[in-house]
Amino acid sequence: MFYTIFKSGYLGVKRRIEIRNRKRISREVLPGEVTRTEYVYSDDGDNFHRFNLFKVTQSRDAGDDPLIIDIHGGGWISGDKDTNNNFCYHLALNGYHVTSLSYRTVDHCTMKEQIQDIFAYFHFLEDNAALLGIGFDDVSLTGDSAGGQLALLAYCINQEEKLQKLFSVAPVKFSAKCLVLNHSVCYLNEAGKLPGKPITSRFISIPGLQRMLYGKNFIQDEIYQNTFSPMQYIHKASAMPPILLITSKGDRNYSYQTIKLYKDLTAAGQNCELYYEENPKAGHVFNVSYPDTKEGRQCNNHILQYLKNVRS
Repeated sequence: MFYTIFKSGYLGVKRRIEIRNRKRISREVLPGEVTRTEYVYSDDGDNFHRFNLFKVTQSRDAGDDPLIIDIHGGGWISGDKDTNNNFCYHLALNGYHVTSLSYRTVDHCTMKEQIQDIFAYFHFLEDNAALLGIGFDDVSLTGDSAGGQLALLAYCINQEEKLQKLFSVAPVKFSAKCLVLNHSVCYLNEAGKLPGKPITSRFISIPGLQRMLYGKNFIQDEIYQNTFSPMQYIHKASAMPPILLITSKGDRNYSYQTIKLYKDLTAAGQNCELYYEENPKAGHVFNVSYPDTKEGRQCNNHILQYLKNVRS
């Protein structure tokens, strides 16, 4: 009964997010200096198996520009390749090839299938680099909110054979030089926590979201046991790249997740930096959804400088 209540409520969240995204995207004015081309990464007729590739119109020779792979957020249940168009355009204008994918949402699958979609996309990029005009000498991986969790997990899966077997995916040869996690929600054993509602959180929203992500018997599931927290698959011996974590005072529901991840990664000896926006009006994923605001520009300029520093 509790799960039925949660699922109904979460589908309502999906509808509200999608309405808000459509309104926001319809108002965006995207620069003419950037081209956006759509591709299919898995030829099975599923509209979610598509991605965008953003390039500056006067780009250099094929493969010369560094590549940013962006994984959108949306609570694992909403969003697609167009959700972060404006953010991707801003990155592309600064000399990057940028690509963003759609993946199936958890009202149609579990997180395992989402990871499989992401790896199918990775392999398509790798196998069709010449066609796409991209290279893999300089790759950065970004993700926001739930997309930040998927980006971090996908990177680690690509490094570890045990995780590859659990998710039934094959690794790709390229690897990211750094990770940029915007307002990521990586602790799935706490995701779904509702401020001021500890009973509802404990018995409905937290277990409900975990069941949606992992399946009915998630507690016994080996994937759940190995991935409900980043510290289940990241240790002092883990070969992690530099990581930039971004959150804000206005991200009232999820900033604790980013701060916790920063503390845990630092304690594990990982190279990690925290960017914290003090303006309480800058809410969850402010720099991704609204990159034209003062706070959005400042944050994204910091990201671009961070990427430049990692590359140098």
